[in-house]
Amino acid sequence: MRKSGRTPLMRAKKLEKVLGIGEIYLKLEGANPSGHKYDRISEVLVKDAIANGFKQILVDGSESYIKSVMLFAKLKEIEVKVPLFKQEKWKMSRLDSEVLLDLRDKKGTFSRSQLVDIAEKGNMYLTCEWDLNTIMSHLIFEDMTKECLERMDFKVDTITTKLGFGYTLSSIYSGTIKSWVHEELSELPQLLCGANSSWQDDINEYVRKMHISQIENNGTKKTALGLPDRPTDMVQSIIKIIDETNAEMIDIDEEELKQAVTMLRETEGVIVSRKEAYAMAAFTKKVKQGQLKNGKHLIILNDARSEIEVCEITSFDDKNKADLLDMTRTWLAAYNDSVGETVDAIEKAMKEGFLLIAKRNGEEQGICVIVNMGFENFISTYHLAYIGVKPGNKGRGVASELIGRAIELTDGNLSLHVDLDNKRAKNLYRKMGFDHVYDRMIYNHPMD
Repeated sequence: MRKSGRTPLMRAKKLEKVLGIGEIYLKLEGANPSGHKYDRISEVLVKDAIANGFKQILVDGSESYIKSVMLFAKLKEIEVKVPLFKQEKWKMSRLDSEVLLDLRDKKGTFSRSQLVDIAEKGNMYLTCEWDLNTIMSHLIFEDMTKECLERMDFKVDTITTKLGFGYTLSSIYSGTIKSWVHEELSELPQLLCGANSSWQDDINEYVRKMHISQIENNGTKKTALGLPDRPTDMVQSIIKIIDETNAEMIDIDEEELKQAVTMLRETEGVIVSRKEAYAMAAFTKKVKQGQLKNGKHLIILNDARSEIEVCEITSFDDKNKADLLDMTRTWLAAYNDSVGETVDAIEKAMKEGFLLIAKRNGEEQGICVIVNMGFENFISTYHLAYIGVKPGNKGRGVASELIGRAIELTDGNLSLHVDLDNKRAKNLYRKMGFDHVYDRMIYNHPMD
């Protein structure tokens, strides 16, 4: 089972009230294991490296990208090396010294263009952040788009993203085109793209600073690189993608980024970095200008996450059984299940279902136990056996986050039980999309 990509698609109802623009859905990519959209491609790249017999990966780029690749390499027990060039003190302070390949003593014109040679000589798989515009990355982000479209019943009026190197934008466009061709979408959504007004200059400066203008594709599986010869070619490539996708570029300044970050945090409890808030800022700018109609809108946020972190517990090494039992029985409302029944559910969830724990600022606030019932069609495959929230969290969204995450992980193939007189719980479940289908009756053994 893939560890990346299982991220929430959050209905932002409070934000909807503020903006008055119909339905708004936030794709929170910060829920990926390392906290960024990069995990989707990093996991597959590591798998590709292993499939092609490599024992080491040479990775370069931003801290977010490097750490994403390192995470999945560690899970697969494959070694990672990161090139250390001059003027890169941040790598020395933020990365372990044993992963650094020190190239600071190289003289003359030595630059990233020679990473290809280093990778070839060392028999290393090479991947760099600035060259993810590949077939592999397109397929992965097309899948993300399809996932969002399906969850939104293929009714989407706008999709807003941040402009990076262009591959996400082109992947989103490809994903929508495929759904349109298959007549799942009746109309193509409008694509909106937030960026700094000086993005072209920024890209050129990035290319110059990183010394990557002369890197060429050597046509082997040992590298994912394939950059143009001149710095301006990268800008031209992105401009071509913008033209082909008919995306509307929206210039965003620092104040608008700051406002977007604040709005998400205060309305929905969603945390996003300022550098990744371009999509949110672009969408709100269009709304305030009165240029968007009521409808269904998707905003993709590369590192956004809920302030309530939902963690999946995969073994009793992560959290011992006694603690899970105590949390479940302490935080649930009064009920009549025995300790044995609760233990049984926890053990089954660990083997065949899953357990979720909600945290705020690192402190545990809620628990959810999901068991796999083993059916495909007879009844829902998964059943929400227990959900409990620590006292003091009423109305703070902990239960909603847990249920929402459970829905994500089960693709909505989920049932639950609720007491007939528990109106508050019933209202919450209805808001989350559950219907009252039937009442459960249990045989009561007669006394001898």
